[in-house]
Amino acid sequence: MIKLGLVGTHWITAQFAQAAIESQGFIISAVYSRSKETADDFIKQIGQPAAAFDNFDAFLDSGIQAVYLASPNSFHFRHAQSALKHGLDIIVEKPSFSNTHEFQEIMKLLAENPERRFFEAARNDHDPIFKIIKDKITDLKTIQGANLVYANYSSRYDQYLADPLHAPNVFTRKFSGGALYDLGVYPLYDAIGWFGYPDKAVYHPRLLENGIDGSGIISLDYAAFTVNILISKIFTSSAPSEVFGLKDRLLIDSPSELNRVELIDGQGHHEQLALGTEQNPLLAEARDFARILSDRHSEANLVEYENWLVTASQINQLMFDLREGAGIHFAADD
Repeated sequence: MIKLGLVGTHWITAQFAQAAIESQGFIISAVYSRSKETADDFIKQIGQPAAAFDNFDAFLDSGIQAVYLASPNSFHFRHAQSALKHGLDIIVEKPSFSNTHEFQEIMKLLAENPERRFFEAARNDHDPIFKIIKDKITDLKTIQGANLVYANYSSRYDQYLADPLHAPNVFTRKFSGGALYDLGVYPLYDAIGWFGYPDKAVYHPRLLENGIDGSGIISLDYAAFTVNILISKIFTSSAPSEVFGLKDRLLIDSPSELNRVELIDGQGHHEQLALGTEQNPLLAEARDFARILSDRHSEANLVEYENWLVTASQINQLMFDLREGAGIHFAADD
């Protein structure tokens, strides 16, 4: 069992902790928060015999073997850098890093410590339904484009509207927030996984008063088609995501959840291709990470791991290019 330390005490950390336990590959050994009391409360919430820490170095030296980082986006690089220097493997919530410079620095550290592993926790990329969709897209004789929609009103937006000068982390450039970096990473993983890296990419954001993107439209141009992505944290859309063939089309409930997938032919007939289960949505990635860490020198595991690194690098570059093209500057860029 891999001794895992958790950074962050939000719902996503609790969900990953449960997935890690269910994977039977990890044991939760330590939790870090800026407040030890908060860490203690979280440990009680997840029901694990873990130790609580409010000192990050002491947390890293507590005997853990891997770290799951779900701190605010702008903290990912500093935390990941420290963890690697302490000889730990790192699992970083997406988006892993704020810009290409940070990503490249982590790659240098990994090259200097070849035994260590870095995973970007992009759950949809590990979901079995993701591959079902990819295989079905490959079967389509003609692809004429896709619309991917991920728009959910955030309760944090109420906080922003009430006091824009003290915006929540996810609605600030200081903490590398915004719709693109919070939501856009999901459909971008879909697009690159299903269609490859685009020839051209443009982001048209709706900027809030503080310069962060509350919503936006991403256009990814390929040789023969375009993928349009609608993302928003300031309104909700129930529109489905679709991939367009010649007469057939794939209907997907959500580019992040990937629960229901249907193929609709030219006559309007529906064929259900996949129906999600009620299991923890992070379980598949937790199992994948545990498998790699438990047998990190297996040739098959190395190939799979390297493929994940390539995709994470492409996502990091694409998101940075989209953000830079839209004129959105993060504090981390300085």
